[in-house]
Amino acid sequence: MVDTVRTIADVLVLLADNTSGDISPQDMRDMVVSLEALNPTTPISATITTQGVGSGDFYMMGLYDTAAADANLTQASTTVTRGSANAAHGAHAIAVAAAAGVTDGSTLVLTVTGTSITDAGVRTTSDSEIIVADGTAASTDDYFETVKKWIGQITYTLSSAGGTAYNFDFNYGFAAYEDNGNGDFELKDFVMNWYGGANDSGFEIEVHRHEATGWTYHATAFDPGSPALYKLSTDYVTETEVFNGDYGRWKRTGLSDAVSGSGAEGLIVHVTTTVNNSLEWLNAQLDIRTVP
Repeated sequence: MVDTVRTIADVLVLLADNTSGDISPQDMRDMVVSLEALNPTTPISATITTQGVGSGDFYMMGLYDTAAADANLTQASTTVTRGSANAAHGAHAIAVAAAAGVTDGSTLVLTVTGTSITDAGVRTTSDSEIIVADGTAASTDDYFETVKKWIGQITYTLSSAGGTAYNFDFNYGFAAYEDNGNGDFELKDFVMNWYGGANDSGFEIEVHRHEATGWTYHATAFDPGSPALYKLSTDYVTETEVFNGDYGRWKRTGLSDAVSGSGAEGLIVHVTTTVNNSLEWLNAQLDIRTVP
């Protein structure tokens, strides 16, 4: 009969009921079960095609939908919008600061308003959330994200209590990512398979861990996301091209990248094509293991 359960590193120890609860060598021999056997990896997959949609940036397991140019809000122009009415983004609103904001008032606040949606399917119109509570305390490249997710068009509004002259510059848009149901996990391996529809020498695949660090503000050519964990061009160096009517494959195993899904982190696959219709299809599979 098992009386006590203890976890030590990656081993689950079940202690017999005649123990006092202290772990001894004899207790360790009672019953040891590998956590990996009890907690196998879970595959997550997605498929895209670029046929009929041209070339550019494509995202799997999530999305980045951001403006290339920044927003320059002041007391004379306090709002900027992102997204289209009735668009089904289902994503967080984000902001990346150019630098600290300035005001002659007592506060400098950036607020997002629009229609929110929860993971339980609860839709709330005319909702709002403060995304930057103190713009004067922001630093260059600081990343901000709403807890809430949004659908349709959202509005960023800058306000300053008592302010008559104030400003705040930032990049903005939507972000969504695979967070394992807001649970912590590890990326253990992945595989990408594709079939070419046109020759493309500028093809790239990146696996990103979405997180609050590593973002870079840009006034006119904002590139969202933290640096990639893995890049096809890093592994394959020169053999990275897509060819019409030819298959390609990229695989990595033995990984142990921790992702804090409970702490607003997740995974995104970023695919870049530079030639129209270069992918007939591309399938990405990520294998993750939930952290107990």
